[in-house]
Amino acid sequence: MNRIFASKDFLAGNLYMAFGLLGLWLARTLETGSANAMGAGYFPRLVCGLLIIIGAALAATSVVHGGEGLERGKWRPFAFVTLSCLAFALLLRPFGLIPTLVLSTVLARLADGNIRAIPLLLLCLILVVANVGIFVLALRIVIPLWPAAL
Repeated sequence: MNRIFASKDFLAGNLYMAFGLLGLWLARTLETGSANAMGAGYFPRLVCGLLIIIGAALAATSVVHGGEGLERGKWRPFAFVTLSCLAFALLLRPFGLIPTLVLSTVLARLADGNIRAIPLLLLCLILVVANVGIFVLALRIVIPLWPAAL
């Protein structure tokens, strides 16, 4: 019985329910409205309700069918993906979109440890073209592409 409550699915279901409940609590002061005239709290409550339902279903399924046990935590992916997000957030303004996106992609790819140069360069190229095309050209968001000194 103790193994059931330590399964990945059971813990993930409880995490989904916790996020859903937290979201409902945070959105408690927002006006809900109705489906015809949605208020600011309508969609957040809908998403949080779905999170709670999915989490409950996942946890109940794991209790009935059992599930995989937890693996030992891996710090390398956690550290490099977090570092990648922080680098993007902190370096976008001073360095511009293109160098920051390339650096963030390389840092995120270091999480695996198995880096191949050609696929990494291709991924960087695709992400740079897609992001510049979507955010700078299509949406016309003013984002510096290169460092201000260039």
